[in-house]
Amino acid sequence: MRGYGQYCPIALAAEVFAERWTPIIIRNLYLGCARYTEILDGAPGLPRSVLSQRLRSLERTGVVDCTRTGRSTTYALSPSGHELAQVCLALGAWGARWREARPEDQDPYLALWMLSRLIAPDTLPRPRVVVRFHLPGCRLPNVFWLVLSGTGNEVCASDPGFAEDGQVTTDTATLVRWYAGELALGMAQRSGRMSVTAAPWLVKQLAGWGRLNPYVDAP
Repeated sequence: MRGYGQYCPIALAAEVFAERWTPIIIRNLYLGCARYTEILDGAPGLPRSVLSQRLRSLERTGVVDCTRTGRSTTYALSPSGHELAQVCLALGAWGARWREARPEDQDPYLALWMLSRLIAPDTLPRPRVVVRFHLPGCRLPNVFWLVLSGTGNEVCASDPGFAEDGQVTTDTATLVRWYAGELALGMAQRSGRMSVTAAPWLVKQLAGWGRLNPYVDAP
């Protein structure tokens, strides 16, 4: 990215932060993504070449620390990067207050992926929890499995082969509003826009997961 040629802290920071995809990469690292594929999973549409370029640039500027062991590379935010992540969170708070996602930009996979990064494994009532989300009428793939365990959480677009603890049937807009904390689980069920087939313990978990979004109380 070409610099602004200004000795101004805002300009200097923008040279690092304001490149396309950089805030998303920093967000994913903040959410705990440590490997290249994990960062990519949470950034649909991000070209691999661009991700590689951005990671190298962020490493050079001291925002990202890379640890290379053989052929394996892990990434983490440096102290500088963690401070920059607070800028991401502040930007998100502004977006939650003043912007609204267009229907064509709402992605059920990404909503579930973000949710999976917010659920702490040590809060699970069982070693593994599997919930199937079915979005009839949506473009394919319209079935996803949220697989949560102590070894890590993931979202699968094909059957992972584990026993399901419950099923949620809804539409993309309702799923996104529930994940964002704009629509409580009970209200979504009463409106008929979300159907939950699960034991009471899982219904309670689902209700709590809908309050994990960091912008849930943004006015």
